[in-house]
Amino acid sequence: MKDKGEILASRLKDFGNCYFFMHNTKDFSIVEKIMNEGFIFEDQLLHSSDRVNVAEPIEIAYFLLLRKDYGPYTIVIAIPKETFEYYTAVSLRKEVGLEEVITTTKPYYGDNYELVYKLSHKHILGHFNTITGEFFENSKWDPDFNNCKTKSARNISG
Repeated sequence: MKDKGEILASRLKDFGNCYFFMHNTKDFSIVEKIMNEGFIFEDQLLHSSDRVNVAEPIEIAYFLLLRKDYGPYTIVIAIPKETFEYYTAVSLRKEVGLEEVITTTKPYYGDNYELVYKLSHKHILGHFNTITGEFFENSKWDPDFNNCKTKSARNISG
């Protein structure tokens, strides 16, 4: 019998051309909000999520074990490698943080005096229920989405 990490890794291998980040939450209402509206995070994406390698199921199993106290719902962010590398190039060229490039809204200072950013719902691949072992794909995920090519981001990418 496969453990939950192996189950999730095998499901995500179909999207192997992506970089994956995971975030756990306790409330299903938060899952729905993230899937529909995007992922709000402070300071850096890696402060609110963990990057994982789907080729290493043990790494995903470790993440699920390590973050289980944060809740049974694992949000899976999947950004195609080509898009992520484009974001990185824009970040370097414009001399701004990656978060400035990937945000869909103007950053603002949150309650912790940290900048708050929003990742598009089009980068949210879905969520994994760690109790049932089921993965639910987000119908809004778009592998062709590139925030820099939208009207709202032209001031950063142009």
